[in-house]
Amino acid sequence: MLVREATADDAAALGRVHAEAWHRAYRDLFEPEWLTRFVAERRGRWHARLADPAFDLAELLVAEQGAAVVAFAWFGPHADNTADAELRAYYAHPDAWGTGVAQTLFDNVREAVADRRRLRLWTLAGAHRARRFYAKEGFARTGLHRDRDFGDARPVREVEYALSPHDRAWR
Repeated sequence: MLVREATADDAAALGRVHAEAWHRAYRDLFEPEWLTRFVAERRGRWHARLADPAFDLAELLVAEQGAAVVAFAWFGPHADNTADAELRAYYAHPDAWGTGVAQTLFDNVREAVADRRRLRLWTLAGAHRARRFYAKEGFARTGLHRDRDFGDARPVREVEYALSPHDRAWR
């Protein structure tokens, strides 16, 4: 497996990974017609994002198995506190679940943000697989939560997690 910075040429692969992960992981959290729309949006959003000259490719890592991108992590300074980093998106293609790809990719993210005070992220309260992974990696709930409306007029609860380099799990 290879972990590297993304390039603009990875847009379609990122969209595929993002869409397929959403389709499988969140199928019980959204009505089917809304999930179909959300999956399609994720499939197409990376072309515009990577074409934006302001987008920092150094904050987007991809994991490849063979010649295929199978996971990605998008992170950077936290909007509320730049001493912290934020994991903005972290997805693996369902075919790569359980293969160690997520662990290897996360090790690279951890190294990339080692100079930050904490690494924070938001995840859907109903995303049990993701929440188990974050807990296994040493993240703890901060106690913050928010309701997020993805456009289907049914807000979904998100919970925040954080990990500090001072935590034993960081290493």
